[in-house]
Amino acid sequence: MILWRRDDNLRGADDYIAEIALARRARERSLADASSSLCGRRFTHPRWPAQVNERGYLVVETCGCLRLIGHDGGCVCEHEIERRAYRVDDDGREHYATRPLAGPRT
Repeated sequence: MILWRRDDNLRGADDYIAEIALARRARERSLADASSSLCGRRFTHPRWPAQVNERGYLVVETCGCLRLIGHDGGCVCEHEIERRAYRVDDDGREHYATRPLAGPRT
């Protein structure tokens, strides 16, 4: 006969992910208290919703990152656009992609 033991202390992947998110927020709060300096890294992204100018070219925004210096994730601007570097050349030039944080807007 097999007896199943109920254990409410099981740790799953969602607990691990939540702990990481809480630790990141705590780190960002402590960095904000220590110094109020922002990353400020500039990047461009298409204007949302997509707009074109009088010549028919896509209008882009040039924004600075609003996160604190020393963040691990991608940069985020005031328009809630995230910048993720996917390649860095030998001379230090970064190639990146941008996307809305919350996914496509309706």
